[in-house]
Amino acid sequence: MKIPARLSARSLPLVLVLSSAPLIAQQPTLQDPKVRAALHESADFQKREQLSSALESAQKALKFSKATPCEECYRQIVNLQIEMDLPKDAAATATAWAARASSPKEKAAAEYVSARALVLSDHAKHEESQLERADHILRQAALDDPSDPAIHLLDGRVLALMKKESDAKAQFAACSSAPGATALQCRRANAYAQNISLAVNEEAPEFSITGADGIPVTLDSLAGKVVLVDFWATWCGPCARDLDYVQSIAEEFAKDDFVLLGISTDEDEAAWSAHVAKNRMIGIQVRDRRSNSLKDLFHVGGIPTYFILDGNGIIRYRTTGALKDLRSHVRELMKESSPQPPVPTKAAGN
Repeated sequence: MKIPARLSARSLPLVLVLSSAPLIAQQPTLQDPKVRAALHESADFQKREQLSSALESAQKALKFSKATPCEECYRQIVNLQIEMDLPKDAAATATAWAARASSPKEKAAAEYVSARALVLSDHAKHEESQLERADHILRQAALDDPSDPAIHLLDGRVLALMKKESDAKAQFAACSSAPGATALQCRRANAYAQNISLAVNEEAPEFSITGADGIPVTLDSLAGKVVLVDFWATWCGPCARDLDYVQSIAEEFAKDDFVLLGISTDEDEAAWSAHVAKNRMIGIQVRDRRSNSLKDLFHVGGIPTYFILDGNGIIRYRTTGALKDLRSHVRELMKESSPQPPVPTKAAGN
């Protein structure tokens, strides 16, 4: 049985393009107090999940910086438009940003976002013309900044969707050999090069959250293991119904090869802790404390939602609501991930 790939508007990597706070102080444009104030206002609205107001404030900051391009303004606007599921608007903003970029590296960053948003706007259709346009933009981005592995990884996935296997593999090789490539990017590029069909799957987002034992849990810390991610809550009836079944899956496999990551969306920490203790829940149990940040990162619309990740953080299966046969999907992926025994050779003279 082949575990199904999931093509969707999120089939290509979604990364936060909003830069860190120190950049605000570094950019000459942001010396303007009006620009700086508008961006801080936008960030405050975003923290409160008032995204429309956050977008208006970021656009106001861009207008204030009209004489000099404002990289941080563009980044904030694009970030918000993607978060608000407005990929066409994000693509247009990124194109305008690329035209005004002050350096090849900044231009490449804008082109990368433009191509990514373009593919997102195409949803699951993946029309040839849209993919060709994205590939063209990414090739220009690679010329502007040859050292960025993310550009090569994304272009490889676009080319895989276009059924251009050899070209896709060349991009995956370029990603792996880029000096700045992360371990996760290298693992995924190598996996895609070995099995090109994996390149159309969703990728789990990078995240960091602290477990009940105080130990940070990240996508990198789960590398090499099959992971069953379970989004649940104490008040969720179907979650309670599925509890024993999900726990039994965790009991079946060795901890060195498999992880159950339970992510509670409960706001009440005491209720969550009591529930975990009462039901003796095993696996890594965490609570999504920061306004459902992991739920948003994984684009979870309802609970329970289950994801099965392979050892490279590639989402191989997902389902929401009514329980499906998770066990068979996990078993199949565990079997795929296990090293195959060597083929016995005949002894000399036999």
